[in-house]
Amino acid sequence: MKKSTIKTLLFTACTAITLSLPINALAEETTEAPADLQGTTETANDSEGLPDASEIHGIYVSAFVAGTKSMMDEIVTNIDDTNINAVVIDVKNDDGNVVFDMDSELIDELGVENILVKDMTGLIDELHSHGIYVIARCVAFRDPFIDEVKPEWVIHAASGEIYEDGKGFTWMDPTNEEVKAYLIEVAKGCKKAGFDEVQYDYVRYGTGIQEEDINLNGYGRRHSILKFVKEASATLKKENIPLSLDVFGTIINSKVDRDIVGQEYSQLSMYADYLSPMIYPSHYYDNTLGLDHPDLYPYEAIDAAMKLSDAELKVVNPKGTRTQASVRPWLQGFTASYLKHYKNYGADEIKAQIKAVNDNGVSSWIIWNPSCKYPWEAFK
Repeated sequence: MKKSTIKTLLFTACTAITLSLPINALAEETTEAPADLQGTTETANDSEGLPDASEIHGIYVSAFVAGTKSMMDEIVTNIDDTNINAVVIDVKNDDGNVVFDMDSELIDELGVENILVKDMTGLIDELHSHGIYVIARCVAFRDPFIDEVKPEWVIHAASGEIYEDGKGFTWMDPTNEEVKAYLIEVAKGCKKAGFDEVQYDYVRYGTGIQEEDINLNGYGRRHSILKFVKEASATLKKENIPLSLDVFGTIINSKVDRDIVGQEYSQLSMYADYLSPMIYPSHYYDNTLGLDHPDLYPYEAIDAAMKLSDAELKVVNPKGTRTQASVRPWLQGFTASYLKHYKNYGADEIKAQIKAVNDNGVSSWIIWNPSCKYPWEAFK
C-alpha cells in the first residue's frame, strides 16, 4: 500500500478538528510590527448577482461533497432558503491533492491531482447562478503527499530525515522558492476555474516542530510565513485574485503560539484581503477568555475572541487609516465531544456565535463542520 494511501486512511473528521487545537494559551504579550508594512487593496466582488465579499455568510464544503451531485444539490436547495451566500470548497485538500483538472503543466508534472470534482467550472457556474460566492480552500504547507514526488520540498530535521509531525504528516518548507511557486500556481488555477477568492489554510508551521529540529526560532518562522504571504499577495493582486488566510485563533493573544506556528496576526492582516481566525470555542483551553470551559459559552467565547482580534489589529493600524484585511472568522459548527466539558452545537449555538460576531461590528463569518452537515434553521 502506498504511503499516501496509508496517510489518507489516518486522516478522519476527528483529526480535521483536533489538528487545530490550541497550542499554548499562557502568553498574552503582543509584539510591535515593522513600520514599513504596506497594506493590500481589498477586492470587492463585482460579479453580477453575487454578494459583496465583505458580507459573506459561508459554510465549508469538502471536495467529496462538492463532487457528489446529489449532496451538492441538497446543499444548494437549503442555501436558497437561508441567508447563506458563500461556500468554501476544498481545492488543494488535506491529503495534498488538487481535486480537479487545473490544466497546468506544473500540476500535471507533479502528479498531485486526484479528481474528486469532475467539472469544477460547471459547479461554480451553477453556484453563481444561485448568487453564491465561491471560495477555494487551499491547504498550504501541511502536505502528506508531496514528499513522494518532491522530497526536497519538505522540511527536514537536523538529522537529515524528512520531518513528520505527530500525525505522520509532512510539511512543505515555506522558505523554498519552488514551494511558493507551486502554491501560487494552484491559486492561479482556481482563478481560471472561476473561483471568486483563494483561501490559504495551514499557512504556517506544524505545532510540534521544535527549534532544534529545523534550526529556526519563532522570529524566523514568523518572518518566513510573512514573506510568503507578501510575495503571494503581490502576485495574486496582479492576477486580480482576492486572498484570504486561515489562522489559529490563539495566536491573537499568545506570543508563544505565534512563534510556534509562525503566524503574526497583526502583520498578516496588512497583506491579505480577508483574515479568518479559527475562533472555535472548543479550541481554547479551560480558564482562558475569562471562561472556565469556553466550549460551554458560544456567545461569550466568540465575543471575547473578537475583542482580542480588534485590539491586535490596532497594533499596526491604530488610527484605522491604512488598508487592512477584513476579519471573517471561522465559527464552530461541530460538537467537540472529545472535550471533558463540551456542549452540543446546534442551531442555537451557531446563532449565538453569529450574534457575537455581529455585536462586534463584523458581518462576515464562515461555519466549519468537517462532515458538511448543518442545522439550516440557524440561517433562516
